[in-house]
Amino acid sequence: MRLELDKIRLDGDTQPREKILNDWVNHLKERLLDGKVLNPVTVFFDGKHYWLADGFHRYHAHNNAGFKDINVNLVTASKRKAWLFSLGANSDHGMPPTPKEIRNNVRRALEDIELSTKTTRELADICNCSHTTVVRVKKEIELEKSAQPPKPEKPDQVIKPGASAPPPPPTTPPPAPYDPKEDQLKELAAQHHEMAQENANLKDRLAIKQLPANEDVKAEIEETIGSLRKNVESLERELRSVTLSRNDYQQKNSELLKQVSYWKRRAEKAEKAA
Repeated sequence: MRLELDKIRLDGDTQPREKILNDWVNHLKERLLDGKVLNPVTVFFDGKHYWLADGFHRYHAHNNAGFKDINVNLVTASKRKAWLFSLGANSDHGMPPTPKEIRNNVRRALEDIELSTKTTRELADICNCSHTTVVRVKKEIELEKSAQPPKPEKPDQVIKPGASAPPPPPTTPPPAPYDPKEDQLKELAAQHHEMAQENANLKDRLAIKQLPANEDVKAEIEETIGSLRKNVESLERELRSVTLSRNDYQQKNSELLKQVSYWKRRAEKAEKAA
């Protein structure tokens, strides 16, 4: 259907891009003036207003070319739904979003109260990006929060004359600076793992096809091998999880021993001063 341009609202915070690129708008405008038909834009109607959720460059191209209306895919839903849709817009058509725009949309999702409760894979589906990208942005946000200055401490404790000042409590070392190369290596490792799995699957299929058996037997063998590979992968994940849990336990245990030693020294000094 076609909808008048002046009925469509652009101020619903549904613009997923960093900015409108005039060169791209002019390119689309020239195509329109040459008689080309562009893909419809996506508009959400909440019963009162029409919110543009996908197709801002196409909207401006039609407006600059003198068009009064535009082809739309109309969705009857709330403005909130339009905002959610915009987080993953343009991922499979038109001019794809830049890596920075994708990260910005992921950040908007992670900072949203409702979406912040979802898993990283669910957010990746919403933002039409890789799971690794969501994990990376989430880590950036966590590091930014941990790097914020601490809250003001309470006034120093008054020390009685003749009493020695208590030793300072053990301090937690500051977090290591964020290194984007580390995430890039992890992403490459994940891609390598996926390619290795695909390579193994192709080798299995080729070996099965060469077996002197009928198609039903080959299909059964392929299903069995696939099931065994999934079991192996599941066991490997469990092993990695146990290893991480063990390392985490050892680290927390070491910190607890430091705290116990600190308070033991405090107690001994208090007994001597009494």
